[in-house]
Amino acid sequence: MSKQTALSRSGGLTFIELLIVLVIVGIGWFTLMPNLDLAGNKEENHINLVNALIYEARAEAVETDSRQYVFINFEDGFIQWGEEKVSLPSSVSSGHFNEEPMSGDGMDFTIYPEGFSDEVRLVLSDGLTLMLDPLSVKFGEI
Repeated sequence: MSKQTALSRSGGLTFIELLIVLVIVGIGWFTLMPNLDLAGNKEENHINLVNALIYEARAEAVETDSRQYVFINFEDGFIQWGEEKVSLPSSVSSGHFNEEPMSGDGMDFTIYPEGFSDEVRLVLSDGLTLMLDPLSVKFGEI
């Protein structure tokens, strides 16, 4: 092989190599993207504050390999994990826990060490409906 042939072949990436690099970067990006904003903006509103508290409980459950129990107070409209307490936008008028209607003044739901939770759906007295997605462990409006 001559010097000229060797120099022309070392000029950069081929199209296939470039595609492989882009696929690897894309897989990495879409793997990390759901984890980038689990807590949301803590200053924005009540729901983001609630999600920040739940995110802390989830991180603790995964880190310590133990279940974490989060209490929802229906009448006063707050969520509590350990000593930390965060207010909901309003009191809870009704809801479902793992597809069963909720009753009483409050209830605990579980965040498991594997990083998922019980399914919780809350209807607040101001008409807002929130659902805790078991896989992302984050409240969202319905």
